[in-house]
Amino acid sequence: MNLQDCRDAFATYSGKVSDICRHLGLTGVVIIWTFKKDVTGRSAIPRELLMPLLLIACGLLADLLQYFLGAIIWFLYYRKQEIVGIKEKEDFRHTPLLDLPMHILFLLKAVLLAVAYGYIASYFYRAISFS
Repeated sequence: MNLQDCRDAFATYSGKVSDICRHLGLTGVVIIWTFKKDVTGRSAIPRELLMPLLLIACGLLADLLQYFLGAIIWFLYYRKQEIVGIKEKEDFRHTPLLDLPMHILFLLKAVLLAVAYGYIASYFYRAISFS
């Protein structure tokens, strides 16, 4: 095993987690929408589900920002390397800080979705009667 193997494993698992987070986020919105109530002819989401809906929206936004910032940061870094004369196949090092914003957003989206599902589970526990 070498460092490239480790990076490849990280890319595989983090990509899968991102896919799962995206699916969980969209599924969470559907679950919350399922529990909407009609109040005086208008649809209303139960107040207890507003926080998880906000957390899910923030989680999906963090997912978008992770990839958007990653694309911008790596494009700018790549262009900088081209401008200073680095050749296409030439090896060079980069600071690990370059990846830090994406790692933070990666963790943030997973935590936001986990907390949102905690709220949803709590709502289920109180709203659904088990007999």
